[in-house]
Amino acid sequence: MNTTALEAQKAGLAREILCIEDETVINNIWLMLKTVNQQKQRQKREIGFLEGKAKVIFHDDWSMTPEELGMA
Repeated sequence: MNTTALEAQKAGLAREILCIEDETVINNIWLMLKTVNQQKQRQKREIGFLEGKAKVIFHDDWSMTPEELGMA
């Protein structure tokens, strides 16, 4: 499912929830959305053909200012 389809599905569910007065149905929808979000968080991010082919080396003369780190 792509992002556009997912957003459309969420919008449709939101419209339905606004019209529902039965708390059981609302709770079931809430649990379903919570489960979907947990499943998305567990999915491993695919790096593809670059996986394991990059490394970072910080030499002794490496430095970065607080502004460059975004801490200013």
